[in-house]
Amino acid sequence: MIAPLRGILRFVASALIVVAGAVSTVLLAWVPIKVRGVRLSAWCFSLGVRMLMPSLGLRFECTDCERIIQHHGFILSNHVSFFDTLVMAWLLPMRFVAKAEVKHWPFIGWIARATGSLFVDRSDKSDRNSVRRQVADAVLANQYPPIVIFPEGTRNPLDTLLPFRYGVFDIAIDTEMPYLLCAIHYEETDSMTWHSRNEGVLTTVKRIVMRDTSRVWLVPLEVIEPHHGDDST
Repeated sequence: MIAPLRGILRFVASALIVVAGAVSTVLLAWVPIKVRGVRLSAWCFSLGVRMLMPSLGLRFECTDCERIIQHHGFILSNHVSFFDTLVMAWLLPMRFVAKAEVKHWPFIGWIARATGSLFVDRSDKSDRNSVRRQVADAVLANQYPPIVIFPEGTRNPLDTLLPFRYGVFDIAIDTEMPYLLCAIHYEETDSMTWHSRNEGVLTTVKRIVMRDTSRVWLVPLEVIEPHHGDDST
């Protein structure tokens, strides 16, 4: 009886936070105020994340918060779950690189636009240089907040990393922009990922809210400072 009731309460609380957070973030995007050089709407999103994760039964832990907060440039991380963006945004607002079609998604797209995400068109494989220029221009114009990129290119819940796409490393070398390597680790990885492309969103959410409280770790690793002439591979 306790577990189903807890799941219902978590679902209701999370839904309210998502709706209120999305509306507040989108509305604040019209306010021309920045805090520490970051749009007010992005700070609102980060605050919403701090409220949402506990309501889902996720406890955030970071081994060295200050290293991430102080970093300017790129942050590269493994990509375990669709919750990774929330984990990254828990400490401070960050910019993410997303597919162009995400821009038009309800809620997610609205928030992404309001928080300064970069939208790139990956459909034209022959025009990768324009995508790289877009990301390079964005980080050169503003090194803070950091731009988060998942170099595996897709979610990977396994214990091993997929081969990295070297485009981001080319960008870092061309701009000589430092990148901080990070690792995300979920205590219950199986609960936090879609089991198949045919699994519905509600099925995934139900599994998440019904389980016990678990932890997620964000671990900053090494800062790499690339230079012109470095090998991206």
